[in-house]
Amino acid sequence: MKVITTHRNPDFDAFASAVAAQKLYPDHIIVFGGQLVPALKSFLSSKSLLLSFYYINELKISDLSSVVIVDTSDIKRIPSSLQRIIGKNTELRFFDHHRTNLSGNQIGVFRELGSCTTLLCNQLRKKKKEISRNEATLFATAIYRETGNFTHASTKAQDLRTAAWLIDIGAQPDDLGVYSSYRLSSAQQRLVESLILGLKSKLVRGVEVNIATAKRDSLPGGFSLVVEKLWSFLGVENLVVLLETKNRVYFTMRSRYMSLDTAKLEGVLRNGGGSYTLGYFEGCSVEDAEEKIIRNFEDNIDRLIKVREIMSSPVRTVLAEMKVEDVFKIMHRTGHHTLPVVDHEKIVGVSKYRNVEKAVRHGLATRRIIEVMDRFFVTASADDSVQSATDKMVENDTTAILIIDNGILIGIVTRTDLLKSAFGRKRIIDPGGNDSDQSYSKFPIEDLIEERVEKRIVTMLRFLGAVGSELNMPTYIVGGFVRDLLLNKQNLDLDVVVEGNANAFAETFKKYFNIKIVEHREFLASSMFFNDGLRIDVATARTEYYKKPAMLPEVEMSTIKKDLYRRDFSINAMAVKLNQEEFGILIDFFGSRRDLSKGVIRALHPLSFIEDPTRILRAVRFEQRFGFEIEVRTAELLKQCAAEGYLDRVTGQRLRDELIKTLYEPLPLKALRRLSGFGVTEKLFPQSKFDRETDIMLDRYFCRRDRNASIIGEDKIFYTLLMIMLRNSDNEAVEWCIERYGLTRNFLDRLTDAIDTAGRIVNEKPKTPSHFHVLLRTRKPETLNFVDSHLDDDYDLLFFSYLKRLSETRLTVDGNTLIEKYDMKEGPEIREALDRLFCARLDGLAEQEEDEFVRKYLKGRGSK
Repeated sequence: MKVITTHRNPDFDAFASAVAAQKLYPDHIIVFGGQLVPALKSFLSSKSLLLSFYYINELKISDLSSVVIVDTSDIKRIPSSLQRIIGKNTELRFFDHHRTNLSGNQIGVFRELGSCTTLLCNQLRKKKKEISRNEATLFATAIYRETGNFTHASTKAQDLRTAAWLIDIGAQPDDLGVYSSYRLSSAQQRLVESLILGLKSKLVRGVEVNIATAKRDSLPGGFSLVVEKLWSFLGVENLVVLLETKNRVYFTMRSRYMSLDTAKLEGVLRNGGGSYTLGYFEGCSVEDAEEKIIRNFEDNIDRLIKVREIMSSPVRTVLAEMKVEDVFKIMHRTGHHTLPVVDHEKIVGVSKYRNVEKAVRHGLATRRIIEVMDRFFVTASADDSVQSATDKMVENDTTAILIIDNGILIGIVTRTDLLKSAFGRKRIIDPGGNDSDQSYSKFPIEDLIEERVEKRIVTMLRFLGAVGSELNMPTYIVGGFVRDLLLNKQNLDLDVVVEGNANAFAETFKKYFNIKIVEHREFLASSMFFNDGLRIDVATARTEYYKKPAMLPEVEMSTIKKDLYRRDFSINAMAVKLNQEEFGILIDFFGSRRDLSKGVIRALHPLSFIEDPTRILRAVRFEQRFGFEIEVRTAELLKQCAAEGYLDRVTGQRLRDELIKTLYEPLPLKALRRLSGFGVTEKLFPQSKFDRETDIMLDRYFCRRDRNASIIGEDKIFYTLLMIMLRNSDNEAVEWCIERYGLTRNFLDRLTDAIDTAGRIVNEKPKTPSHFHVLLRTRKPETLNFVDSHLDDDYDLLFFSYLKRLSETRLTVDGNTLIEKYDMKEGPEIREALDRLFCARLDGLAEQEEDEFVRKYLKGRGSK
């Protein structure tokens, strides 16, 4: 007999690997030992999968000629009944993705990947085996689950590529969201609670290691799932879980770092080790097990923490020929105290703030920086240990070390970086939003993402993070998406920031998806467009500086912190990391979550409104949209900026765009009232007054606009607003607005006509639809809405009755009818006759009475 098997109690990855292996070996039957995990049973019952497999107790097997073993290379882990009948002549083949120590006579395919299913799918793809949509969904789900939705450090780029290929050939993303999520049973939930109660933290050579312990009679099913949930909830960098049973202490270790070397760790490993390790100690106490684990961490620290993990990158440099005063300005603007000096693409020294500042004081501001720089500098490799970098800094009494890779400057390490590495903050995570350290907090929100974001977007976010990890680029989703996620509001405005080349990131992402890319080189960004209409903007983490107030900024590469600092308000200055090892970690440098929970709009720095005065409009827009309140100091800065005329320095087109966004908010009038209170409306609309009359007219307009649009069509909202605001302004003020906001040249004539028409309506008070029509015919929606804003609710009913009647009235008689049937001559008389007939119809004349009306009309004019 020929069989395919795996370890006992197969999970998704083992099961899917067996199904994939059967496509390679169709003459083999699938045999399992133990029970399938519950989520797998649920998946199989919901799909019409034509799968044939047996449990070991259902068969009587006496001889095995061939055994294919998947997802393990340890023959002791397959069903014991099969172990006993494997003979010398049994051909064994292995497919495994764990580290392995196989003997020379064992054959198979072994590769370190996040999932064994990835390994088998690659084989199927090479051999061009046919895969159904349900099978593709099974395989993709297995990859998602085994890699922790691409968050386990063992995940490789090939896992990502294979998952993308499976989606391409039919895997259902919605099912991935359902079956790749981790739902705990009540027993598993109780175990999580026990582990949390037994949680403690130790500082091991400057690295925080969290240790959770619990006690059970035996190793429970789904133990790795319990650990996964615990790790996700805690959001810590290093986690050890110790589970004491009757005669064993099971351990598992998780690290955000790429890999833990467990070769010297005593005990029995159940998998290949690395950053996701499971094993046990025989006849050992929990205390002894903990000591062994800590010793293993100590052995790993120097190897684990590399300089590249703490260095700042990219590095800002200055050219050797630059003036001292220019370098001094750069240091002031960026806050950098050490800047490498480059001459002909070669590092020739470093400029230090204290030396540059002294040079300026001593009248050397116009000298070249190369003349006052420090020619001595210390270098290190990105793969050097942090400890060796610390030793170099102490030995050379320097404040910074340049990180060189193949002769290229790739980073810099300062004393501050080393101090943070050695004595990193212990972050106390409070789901209520009260961080122990508001200057920099991290908070795991992966579960929140899974719960509140639609599945296809979650899948896409994970792919983005996986590509970032492949390219070694920290990758984040930022801005309004994060804000609205925390507010439980939908937002498909996906802005991604990478610490690296965004255009290279987009090109790599294109390898996995059929997308169109539009590059924005001046902003170090790319836009990715998908066939289903989804758009994702990817930008290089950048800092902006403004050469002059209100001008568009200059852009330079930077870090995520500086990228967030350039944003308008604290509530928009949060990021969520997407990389596999830290997926779903919310990063908050500026107390943004605190402001969001308190409902506060706060500018990030005092010059915010001066640098970009359009933030004045945005502050009010966000305040009204979310029902928040502009913080007192921010309100003072806003009012001062408006009073000092900084809005005059912004282009009219930018102001117009911001105003239109405000007008389309749910409560535009409240926003305009607030802008008026800050003295902004009179700056935007010369000679305007936001008095009671204006308020009433705007209220009528916004309340009736949608209703009227259903009949007369949508007006240009900005034009109607200007008509109301400028109705009492002189021609010079109106012409100024036409020029400033790029209005059509006939706007002054249209405004004059609208004012005259409204005046006639108010004075004549028409009672019939025909009277309204005589005054309003051929008027555009903007004029009609402007007129309606002058009318009280009672008279508005007559006006709206006219509009409805106008939209419903059609003549059966036309000009040709009058010429052919009534022998009229072409000319103005025909238009006059049709106008009279249309007015009669508006006032109630029935359609069948049109001919009679025309006869009487012509008779009255003395015509035949």
